[in-house]
Amino acid sequence: MVSFRQLIAIVGPTCTGKTELSIQLAKELKGEIIALDSRTIYRKMDIGTAKPTPKQQEEIKHHALDILEPSRFFTVSEYVQVARAAIDDILARGKLPIVCGGTGLYAQALLEGIQIPPVPPQHELRLELNCFADRNSNEALHRWLSKMDAVAAGRLNINDRRRIIRALEVCLVTGQPFSLLSSKGEPPLQTLWVGLKWNSRSEHKKLITERLHKQLESGLLAEIARLWQETSYRPILSNAVNYKEFIPYLGRTQNWEDACQQCIQNNYQLARKQMMWFGARSSINWLILDDLPTSTRLSRILEL
Repeated sequence: MVSFRQLIAIVGPTCTGKTELSIQLAKELKGEIIALDSRTIYRKMDIGTAKPTPKQQEEIKHHALDILEPSRFFTVSEYVQVARAAIDDILARGKLPIVCGGTGLYAQALLEGIQIPPVPPQHELRLELNCFADRNSNEALHRWLSKMDAVAAGRLNINDRRRIIRALEVCLVTGQPFSLLSSKGEPPLQTLWVGLKWNSRSEHKKLITERLHKQLESGLLAEIARLWQETSYRPILSNAVNYKEFIPYLGRTQNWEDACQQCIQNNYQLARKQMMWFGARSSINWLILDDLPTSTRLSRILEL
């Protein structure tokens, strides 16, 4: 019997088999899966985000997938609302919630009690900030945030325009630094954390390369070309790994080999960033995949 407000979180870097293992676990323990991913929330971005396939979604019910098209920024607080509603529904039906993904900020807000400022989207302000960045560069936008909230700016990549705009939005609306408004309370849920990682960098990079080839064989380029025709998708595609690297190739400003190598490198860098975030969590029970056959991973989690 699942205890009240208890769940399992399967986390870690990209390309470590989290999706398949979470599905196996859900079948074994009568669970349902809540995606912990800032890209799979968007409709139509399927191959490049390694979204669970239609067949996998038929086998096990998934939540927090395909929520919206990227005509607007989806805030962390909105994600928490969607995920908490799904968890409540799953528990009410006597099943086990299994959170699965690699977006650390979502994990922090959902499972560690971090309170994210619930400032609603300010569409006119966002338009003004986007226009400012178009005229002056993303770097200028980042410098603006640094003046208002150096802590928040230090956590964000200069080219992560959407999150920089969100932080500026909160600062300008509330008159307070975004970082100060993010407080930590008691974890709202009892969570068994399970992390997947490779110690071997070469093996991890090999798997990233193999996955990219499979995604390309499955129609990744066609997906990118199709979505690029929809104006609302362009900002998110331009900042998303597995998409942004091939836009120059489709525009005939980069060759195929360079685009593929850049994509592999960006995936590997993403994995390292995710590992830095999750690696700092002492509550995570790590499964080291180097010497752990696929057939034994489920039993290790069941032992936990």
